[in-house]
Amino acid sequence: MHRLNRKNRIEIGIMTVLFVLAAVFVYKTTILTRMILPRVQTQVEAEEGNTYLLSDGDHIEQTFKYPSEQLLSVGTKISLDEDTLGNLVSNEKDLDLGILHLDIKDEAGTSIMHADFDVYALADEQDLVASFPTAQTGWKHRQLTIVLDAEGIREELELAIGYSTEDISNTALTINGEEGNYTLNIQTAEYQFTYWKQWALFGAVLIYLLLLGTYLGFAVFRFKPEHIFLFAGSILSVIYLVLLPPISVPDEDVHLKEAYYFSNKLMGKEEAKEGKFYMDKEDYQAMQMFRPMPSLSEYDTIKNNLFKAGQEGGIKELDRGDTHAPALTYLPGIIGIILGRILGVNGLWVIYLGRICSILFYLFTMFWFIRLMPFGKPAAFIMAILPMTVQQCGSYSYDSIVIEVAFLYIAVLFGLLYKQEPIKRWQIALYVLFMIMLSISKGGSYLPLCLLTMLIPVSRFPNRKKKWTFVGCMAAIAIAAFLTSTLGYVLYVASPTAEQAAGAYLQSSAYRASGLLSEPMTFVSMSIRTLLASGDGFLETMLGMQLSWLNVFVSRIVIYGMLLMMILSVLHIEDGNSRLQVEVNGIQRASYAIVCVLSMAIIFASMFMSWTPRGSIVIAGIQGRYFLPFLPIFLLLFYSKNIVLKKDLGRKLMFVAVSLQCLAIYGILISLERVL
Repeated sequence: MHRLNRKNRIEIGIMTVLFVLAAVFVYKTTILTRMILPRVQTQVEAEEGNTYLLSDGDHIEQTFKYPSEQLLSVGTKISLDEDTLGNLVSNEKDLDLGILHLDIKDEAGTSIMHADFDVYALADEQDLVASFPTAQTGWKHRQLTIVLDAEGIREELELAIGYSTEDISNTALTINGEEGNYTLNIQTAEYQFTYWKQWALFGAVLIYLLLLGTYLGFAVFRFKPEHIFLFAGSILSVIYLVLLPPISVPDEDVHLKEAYYFSNKLMGKEEAKEGKFYMDKEDYQAMQMFRPMPSLSEYDTIKNNLFKAGQEGGIKELDRGDTHAPALTYLPGIIGIILGRILGVNGLWVIYLGRICSILFYLFTMFWFIRLMPFGKPAAFIMAILPMTVQQCGSYSYDSIVIEVAFLYIAVLFGLLYKQEPIKRWQIALYVLFMIMLSISKGGSYLPLCLLTMLIPVSRFPNRKKKWTFVGCMAAIAIAAFLTSTLGYVLYVASPTAEQAAGAYLQSSAYRASGLLSEPMTFVSMSIRTLLASGDGFLETMLGMQLSWLNVFVSRIVIYGMLLMMILSVLHIEDGNSRLQVEVNGIQRASYAIVCVLSMAIIFASMFMSWTPRGSIVIAGIQGRYFLPFLPIFLLLFYSKNIVLKKDLGRKLMFVAVSLQCLAIYGILISLERVL
C-alpha cells in the first residue's frame, strides 16, 4: 500500500497553496472581467451586401420578439464611409452632420429606452443601442420595437443599416409608413456571461485534479507514463474542448463538412449534385452557432442550447469543399457524427460527438505511442500533451490522424531499430498499416519517413537477403498506396485542369508544377528565405504557441520549456538500469536529418505550387503544425554521447511539462479575452 511520506505531503501542500493563489488571480483578472461585460446578441444578422441607406427624415420601425429573460440594451448596427466622415470633421471642422434618434418601445407602444447619436462621433460598424441603467428581467417573448429617426443626415456619408432577406418570424418593418419585406440587423445585450462564471469553478477543479493526480501517479504510485497519460490527456482534452469550440481550429469547418459528407455515404443517404452535399437542417443550424473566432456570447449560446430537446426537420444543401483526403483520415469524426444522427440527439451533440470520438482516438493512439517507444518515454509523453497535439487531435482536422499515425509508425520503427530480439509478426503488421496510412495522407508529405526502413539492422533478420527483401516489399507497398490513393491529389496541386484552376485558390497566379520546373532556383531561394524569416515561428507554432486560427497565444516559456524537457528526455543516462538506452550513430543521425529535410522540402514545394502567388518573396501558407509528425525523429538530432545525465529525471520532466500545460491554459484564457 502506497503512503504519502513527509516529502510528498510538503510538496502537495506547496503545490496547493500556489494553485489557490493562481486560481484567485485568474478569477479576479480574467473571469470577473467577462462576467460584468454586456453580453451582445445578434438577433437578426445582416447579409453581406444588403444595406439600407439612411436619408434625412427617415422614420424606421422594426418590431421583433425578444427571446431571453434578461434585457440590458436594444438597437442596431450602422455602417458609414469613415474617410468621408474624417474629412468633414477634420478639414471642414463640420460637426453638424446630423443626429440619429433611437427609441425602444414595448408592446403597448410605451418608450422604455432612448438614446441620441451625433453622426460626427460615429464609427463604421458601430452598434447603436439604447440601454436600461441596469439589466432588467421579465422580457422573454415580449414584443419590442426599434424606432429610428434620421435628422439632418448628409448623403455623402453613406450612413446605412444592414438587413436580412430571410423570412424571420415575429418581425415586421416599416420605413416612412411603408412595409418592408426584409428585417434590419437587430442587436441586443444582457449582463452575465454565465459560461465563464461556471468555468471558474469547473476549470479550477479540473486543473487541480490534473496537477494532483499527475503528481500522485509519478511520485507516489509510480505508474507507467502511458497510464498517467490517460489521466492527464483526458483532463487536458476536456479543458481544450470547452475552451476551443468546434470550428475554432484552423480549417475545421471544411473538415467537419467533409466528415459529414462521408457519414452520408456510409449511412446510404441521398447524394447531392457534384460539389455539393446534404446536411440535416438541425445539424446545419447547430453548425451556424460556431465561428472561427468565437465571441463571448457564443459560449453561452452553446451552453444554453446543448440540452435543448427537439429536432428541426429537413435538409440543407451545402458546398462540399473537397479536401481530397481519404475517408480514413476523418474516421473518428465520422463515427461520432453517425452515432449522433442514429441516436437522434440535437445538432450540437452531433457535432460534439464527432470531437469526443476524436479525443477518444487520440487517447488510445497516444497511449500506445508511449507504450511502444523503446526509449524516451518521457519525451513521448510530452509530445502527446503538447498544446498543438491536444488541439489538433481533439478536432475534426485530418491533421489528428496524420499526427497519431506518424507517431505510432515512428514508435514501431524505433522498436525495430533499437531492440535486439527478432522481429515479431505484430510489429510487421503494425509497421505496414501505419506506413500505408502515412503514404496516403497529406499528399505524401511524410512518405520520406518510410526510407528509414533501410536502417533496420541485419541482426533483426535471419540473413541479409531477408532484410533487403523486407525493405523492397515495404517500398513497394508504400509506393502502391501512394499511387492508388494520393497521386490524384498531388496532380491536382501540381498541375490542375483548367476547370480546377478556375476554382482554386489564387487561380492562375500560383506557381504550379510548371513554375517549380521552370524556376527551380526561385523555389530554392524562397525556401531559404522562408526558413530564415520564419524558422523560429515554425518551431514555436509546431509545439503550439499559436492556437485557434493563430489568434490564441501561449507563452514562449511554455513552448521552449516543453522543448527543453523533450531534449533532456532523450539524452543518455549514467544509470543505465532505469530504462533501455539509445545509441544514435552517425549514419542514423544523418538519415534522420535527411528525412526531415525531404519532408520539409515536399511541404515547401506543395505550398510553393498551390499557395504562393508569383512575385512573393517567401513561400506562403506553411504552418508549424505540418512539421509535428516527424518531431520524434527531429529530437534525436539533439542526442550526443558527450552529454550524460547523472540520474533519470523522466518523471520530474513529465510533471513539469504538465505544469507548463497549466500555464498554456491560462494563455488560452487571456488570449480569448483579447479576441472575443
